[in-house]
Amino acid sequence: MTKQKVRGIVLREYEAGESDKRLIILCKGIGRIMVYARGARKPTSKFMAAAQLFTYADFVLTRGRGFYALAQADIIENFYPLREDCDRLMSAHMIAEVCEKTMWDNLESDDLLRLALRSLSVLSKGEVPPLQVSSVFLTRFFDVYGLRPQTDACMVCSTALTKDIKVVLTTEGLVCDTHKPVVYQPLSSTAMFALQYILSGDLSQAFRFTAQEGLLAELHRAAHFLWKCHFDWKIVSET
Repeated sequence: MTKQKVRGIVLREYEAGESDKRLIILCKGIGRIMVYARGARKPTSKFMAAAQLFTYADFVLTRGRGFYALAQADIIENFYPLREDCDRLMSAHMIAEVCEKTMWDNLESDDLLRLALRSLSVLSKGEVPPLQVSSVFLTRFFDVYGLRPQTDACMVCSTALTKDIKVVLTTEGLVCDTHKPVVYQPLSSTAMFALQYILSGDLSQAFRFTAQEGLLAELHRAAHFLWKCHFDWKIVSET
């Protein structure tokens, strides 16, 4: 068996056998893979800490016939504070679920890995409301996935969008109120500017804004509206 060193984050863990685990790991340069962690559920296992949900680590893997097995792990970050708050933990589960279920096996997804790590880091620090982190993550996810909504001009008439123009959110982006289709999500001008900010800036800045609960709820509704437009399954961790 050949050994391979990868860096990635555990998105999901399954029990296997009497004391083993199967891990879904999103790896840099590789994408989503399944890894078999022998004995990881034993209290004395050297893999016990690394084989936990949200663990970001350098993993040494051996590759056999169609599967990876964990040989060594050096933890970089375990995001432990996520487990100390229910709302932060639920948002973290949503991030992991979306990453796991939308990516193909062995398909490089480094942009998504960076987005997930940044989102979990912000959540872990506890300085930004979980609802805000969830909304920013989902909004940026559409960009990473190639589904970025247009937010700077009406998609129908190309009119530049300002605070004086009423807009609605559609499957592909914003349109002025006079061109709204049958299916749309109402959107305030404040939420419009927030969406523009989230999508246009650097990832390190995307979470850095102050918003009241009403705006956060509106951004959350907008993100989930887009999700329903593009995906035919519900995010279980938020239902």
